[in-house]
Amino acid sequence: MSDGYVESTTLHASEPGDGEPPYRATPLQRERDADASGMTALDLAAVAEWLPRLGTVLWLERREPQVSPLRMRAASRLLLLEHAAAGVLASCAGLRAWSSVTPQGPREWLSLHHASGDVAARLYLLPDSDLLAWDHMTAALGLAPAEAAPAEAPLHASFLRRALARFGHRWQARLLAFDLKPLPWLHALGAKAPLRISLLGLDLARTIVNDENAEWISPLHTA
Repeated sequence: MSDGYVESTTLHASEPGDGEPPYRATPLQRERDADASGMTALDLAAVAEWLPRLGTVLWLERREPQVSPLRMRAASRLLLLEHAAAGVLASCAGLRAWSSVTPQGPREWLSLHHASGDVAARLYLLPDSDLLAWDHMTAALGLAPAEAAPAEAPLHASFLRRALARFGHRWQARLLAFDLKPLPWLHALGAKAPLRISLLGLDLARTIVNDENAEWISPLHTA
């Protein structure tokens, strides 16, 4: 199955359930209300160096028409963007680091923003991610994780949120591992579905996807 611009590897797992989780205002909604001045300017070349070190992550992005692979210059380096996620990354101007304490434990992620401040994508850490690489990355990029405490909301807001999602740009989710390949004259930033993921990591990914009312586009099939 094709995933963006590269061939995906099938991940053996069961499909996420359709049950309604207890409603909390999602981090995506909270970030849209956050002050855009809190963003750090996105250094694409530096971020491209760090992403592959994180290992397996959960990637959420807006549902947009696919475009062809892109070439662009970042910090005097020509980058070939081989995957849809890399293309989304290149369209962003800023990023923020977030953390939250949830019933499933601590949760950490990056939000990627357009110049307008709107959230274009987010990258969640999973138990399978390299937490030490995350700490080094946030320090190197000058990111100080902001606390995003869950906020309760009336039950009817959950139905409204899901109804609006059907008519708007719904978020899509996939499990990814980024890679940066040196090629003659340029570097290629790509991504692919991980060959394996722990049951704990998959369970957390499902929870996040359900919390954000996103849809899976990674291949998740039973063995």
